[in-house]
Amino acid sequence: MRGEAVVNLATSRHSVLGMSVLTALILETAVFPHLAVHGIRPDLVTVVVACWGLLYGPREGFLAGLGAGLVQDLLFTRYIGLFALAGALAGFLTGTVESKIFKESVWVSTAAVGVAVLGHEFVVWVLLRGLGVPAPALSLLTVALPGALYSTVFAPFVYRRLLLFRFREWAREREMTAGAGQVGQG
Repeated sequence: MRGEAVVNLATSRHSVLGMSVLTALILETAVFPHLAVHGIRPDLVTVVVACWGLLYGPREGFLAGLGAGLVQDLLFTRYIGLFALAGALAGFLTGTVESKIFKESVWVSTAAVGVAVLGHEFVVWVLLRGLGVPAPALSLLTVALPGALYSTVFAPFVYRRLLLFRFREWAREREMTAGAGQVGQG
């Protein structure tokens, strides 16, 4: 019984992640082109991945970034692995601070997400340069930095939504643990 509950929690968790990434992709392709400022659009997928890493740790962040990035690669680029690697690194690195931050502080998490998005953009730039694609260094200041700042505007909303889900998970886990202790005593 307890094993089924753990599997249901994990399935529910991954469904939430999948729906969050899907929603981010839809917004990025259907809505954000109309909200572009001087051609710069927010990277909501990386915001979701970074928030996920902050809430679930480096392993989950890595896998979330890898999966979301691979979907982006398959849909939007001819360089398979470009966004997958950048997303995996962003998710992993934000996940490494998961146990060190005060999760209830939206502002601390927002700053961490902003750094993650900027790091993601830097990794994409380095990989493009490595592939021989012209990517001027100035684009880091004129595109990546403003894009990271614009993306950061959405971080508190995404983080708060995922944090509420995480709080519900923690409550269910406590209930299962308390229930398991009572069964063993009976």
